[in-house]
Parts: sequence; C-alpha cells; structure tokens
Amino acid sequence: MYTITLSDGTKLKKLELNGNNYISPTLIDDSVFAGNLSHVEIDDGKTKKVYTDVVLIQNTTYNDGKSWFVLAEKSPEQREREREREEREAEITSLQMAVVEMFEMVIGGL
Repeated sequence: MYTITLSDGTKLKKLELNGNNYISPTLIDDSVFAGNLSHVEIDDGKTKKVYTDVVLIQNTTYNDGKSWFVLAEKSPEQREREREREEREAEITSLQMAVVEMFEMVIGGL
C-alpha cells in the first residue's frame, strides 16, 4: 500500500499501484491536487521519495467508485514554458500598471 502526502499535508492513503496508476479506494476530486503538487512525498511503506514540481496527468473514476490517477514530475521543457509564461504575465501586468498611471495623470490633469 502507498501513501501520498501533498504540499498542504493532505494524505492519500491505502493506495495501490498498477503500472503508473495509483488507485484510491475512494473518489478523489481533481481539486485535491490543484495547487498542491509543488512538494509530494510517496511512501510505499519501506521507502519515502520526495518530488518537486509534480503534475497530475490524469484522474479517472470508474464504476467501482475508485479513483485512478497518474502523477509525474514536470519535464525541464514544462518548467521552461512555465517560467516563460510567468515572465510574459509579469510584463503584461507592468504594461497594465503603466496604462493605469497614464490614465490617472490624464484624468488628474482635467
């Protein structure tokens, strides 16, 4: 049996492993994983492995009421794309702030 501990301390217990699918005896909503995979510990009862920057590949529920989910570490390419996206978002925010400041100057001058 496996136990997975997510970033916020949530423990997913009594997990089985089938290939790369972890199988939970209960349903697990995707929201449990959202924003909660920056630090993940996987314990098989003998060894505990720690992972950073993990992604949820899939979370599927079958008629048996169990969740089958797959986690994987982000690839270097995924990390680079995220870094680039964050830089673009920061640039956009800077431009938005500049527009707001200009608007405030124009309004203040009237």
